[in-house]
Amino acid sequence: MEEKKKRKFSKDTLNIIRTTMRNSIELTHIADNKANVLLSLNALMITFLIPLTIPNFDFVIGYNLTMPLLLLVATCLVTIYITALVLKPSRISQNHKALKKGNLVSPFFFGNIYKMNKEEFGEFIHGAVSKKELVSMHLTEDLHFIGSRLGKKMILIRLAFSIFLFGLFVSITSAILMISFTNNWV
Repeated sequence: MEEKKKRKFSKDTLNIIRTTMRNSIELTHIADNKANVLLSLNALMITFLIPLTIPNFDFVIGYNLTMPLLLLVATCLVTIYITALVLKPSRISQNHKALKKGNLVSPFFFGNIYKMNKEEFGEFIHGAVSKKELVSMHLTEDLHFIGSRLGKKMILIRLAFSIFLFGLFVSITSAILMISFTNNWV
């Protein structure tokens, strides 16, 4: 009976693990939502920019707006690319080779078990949760994976927002300067 008590996690430890996992998952969801908004906004800008520019090409050429428009389109394309990287799923079979070699991998990450049949999974999960130290190691590994992936997403989102804001500011400023400069010469 005492051996069973030793193998169980304390309620505080379980609450910390649950809270950390939940916070990480919620932050990942927030990061994905931000990337979706930025991706949609830039796609809409390009969608509206091109049809508005083509019929007014004389105006664009007359006021030297080619460079500001090209800069804006380039900014939108780079932002779309970076946000797509944020939303792109990570490789899920990276630990499959380690598992085949008999190395310890987490049974709680679907990428490690999705190719297993029911019997293989049953044996694998039983062995993986048989010792408290293994469970702790697997949970730590999963928390690290989620946290490192979240960190990469946040860095990319920050970069995408910075590029977008800088490109938008420079495009609008240069367009205003080009229009003002052209009006002064006319």
